[in-house]
Amino acid sequence: MKPLENVWSGLLQRRLLPVAILLLAALAAIPVVLTKDPEPIAPQPTAPAADKASEANAATAEPVVSLVADGERTQRRRVLGVRKNPFEPAKAPKVKAGATPSGVPVQVTGGTGATPTGGSPVTVDGGQPSVGTPGVPGGVPAPAEAPQPTYELYSLTVRFGPSESESLEKFNLPRLKPLPSAADPLLVYLGPGKGAKTAVFMVDDSVVAQGDASCKPTPSNCETLHMHVGDTEFLDVTDEDGKSTAQYQLDLVKIKTSSTADAAQAKTARAKESKAGRRVLRARQAAAGPLRYRYDTKSGTVRKIPKRAYKALMAKTARIAIGDAGGF
Repeated sequence: MKPLENVWSGLLQRRLLPVAILLLAALAAIPVVLTKDPEPIAPQPTAPAADKASEANAATAEPVVSLVADGERTQRRRVLGVRKNPFEPAKAPKVKAGATPSGVPVQVTGGTGATPTGGSPVTVDGGQPSVGTPGVPGGVPAPAEAPQPTYELYSLTVRFGPSESESLEKFNLPRLKPLPSAADPLLVYLGPGKGAKTAVFMVDDSVVAQGDASCKPTPSNCETLHMHVGDTEFLDVTDEDGKSTAQYQLDLVKIKTSSTADAAQAKTARAKESKAGRRVLRARQAAAGPLRYRYDTKSGTVRKIPKRAYKALMAKTARIAIGDAGGF
């Protein structure tokens, strides 16, 4: 008890009487609190033993993963997203036509190659160049145009055939080509007239021509026929009695000209002439003398021989060899 008295006296000396009273009250309340009984805890509800047994049996009876037999699933299982091969490279993004300016490389995923002639390189992943064409999306070159057919200088595009035909055959006619054939030459294309404005044909003696074309030297003596583009001429074939045995129609559609025609081109065009037509022309001049028109190798056109020169040529006909074609 002496220690408690010492504490009490110390508190009084320090004027801590309220604190001392609180300590005494706490000491007196401790035994009262310890003597009270705690409230009982409510028991937890327990599941019947039968329920626990059924749950245990169900857990052991059904496996976590069950096998699917063939034919049980008739529809494709739907999942989120799209099937994707993890090893397949990603597709290149679509580029709108005209979005890439000419001369700017296009970014393309996958594929490498060399730079084509006249094209620009297209960069791809990894820094490798790919074949590309400026202004073409994806670096794919534009399809090559089909090659255009080429024709000899001053050749013709004509339609020719029997006049009773429903449609005439359209084809290209080179110089000195006989119509309808070398075996039956009614016409022979000599070449273009002055300035390539007309096409000049040699006419057989058995033909009577009528239509848009002009006969030279006269309509009754039609040695040569001069046709413009768009002209149509009807050719009546007569026998020895002057009766018509057949009729042909000739339409001149186009004369193949060139703005840069020179002597070299004219020489090349003459070299590509019809050999069969030259034989027909030689036979005609051997039988009836030279024509009033001569082929000019410099211009590639047919020109009329001056009157005085033609008379001199006629005078020398007897001394002209059969192989000489009179300048054609």
